[in-house]
Amino acid sequence: MITKEILESISPEAREKAKTSLKLRFRYTNHDHPFVAQLIRFAYSELLERLAQGIDTGEIPEPPTPSENLMPPSFSRKFTMDSILQQRINLVALPQLVVQLQEAINSPKVSASDIAKIISNDVKLTASLLRLVNSPLYGLVSKVETVSRAVAIIGFRPLASLAMGATLISGFNKQLHGTSLEEFWLHSIACASIAKRLAEQTGRTEPERYFVDGLLHDIGRLFILGGFPDEAETVYNYAIGRGLSLHLAEDAVFGFSHVEIGSNILDKWNLSPATTHAVRFHHTPDEAPEDDIDDHHIIHLADAMAKALGYYARGDYYVPTVSQLSWEKLGLTPQQLEETIANLHLEIETVSQIMLHSSL
Repeated sequence: MITKEILESISPEAREKAKTSLKLRFRYTNHDHPFVAQLIRFAYSELLERLAQGIDTGEIPEPPTPSENLMPPSFSRKFTMDSILQQRINLVALPQLVVQLQEAINSPKVSASDIAKIISNDVKLTASLLRLVNSPLYGLVSKVETVSRAVAIIGFRPLASLAMGATLISGFNKQLHGTSLEEFWLHSIACASIAKRLAEQTGRTEPERYFVDGLLHDIGRLFILGGFPDEAETVYNYAIGRGLSLHLAEDAVFGFSHVEIGSNILDKWNLSPATTHAVRFHHTPDEAPEDDIDDHHIIHLADAMAKALGYYARGDYYVPTVSQLSWEKLGLTPQQLEETIANLHLEIETVSQIMLHSSL
């Protein structure tokens, strides 16, 4: 948390600017929720620290006053999930490396050396994964220099999950470009890093699975953005003007949202039911079927935390209403939340640098 010395070094005008920015960021959430109240305190402290260090805070532009009378935009063509998937047909096919890793993970006879061999065959992926394993994401004391050593320390399933995530980001980045894409991945990586920390602190097994969940939770947005950029921009503006979460604005305009598209894609890719659940229900965790899979609860809270701390994608600036059910499922304490946020910016920026700017 911010010290008295740092606070006194920031001008009253800058502090007021920070409060205004946070008032907009938390505009539509449930302020009476204890999780949200703590997030606001954390966000204010983090924002002031970044201001004191001269770091860009990514302030939200002043939005128009929401109008309930604003009608959804209409387009000359009709949209269906199939039309969006067809438009982005190259993105629907999984990269061969991901297919190989999936087949290996699903095989009862797979060994750690099998996974290490598949990954090691791709020199660029190997370099990026080793940089990731040696990053603050893991905080290892000694440097890991080989994939086999990384497998021994982290486990072959978690490392395979990270490899799949890195490969998918690389594949999308080769086909889509622009500032919006970088913002999208920065939010996704922030959500992924937070989800991994929450999973670790609440005793979930395979926390890297939650990291991959976070990377992919908004993947349906890429299909909308990549296939129909002008319409996507119109929907962004409608969401802001109407005061709606982006997935609700998409549903009002298209009849479906990025969560349906994303979960549909993951089904085609035969990814795990846990990850598909996380994508489908991270905005509406209370609607998920009752079972042992709880990834959507962690991703729901991680998504809210990422936005609270300033990691948001275009058209989706605001902290959402937080599910009481998700909060209760995790049973987080104030101390655990502090630990989740400690040094988080450094981790997110380091991981982003590796995953977005590597030569993959």
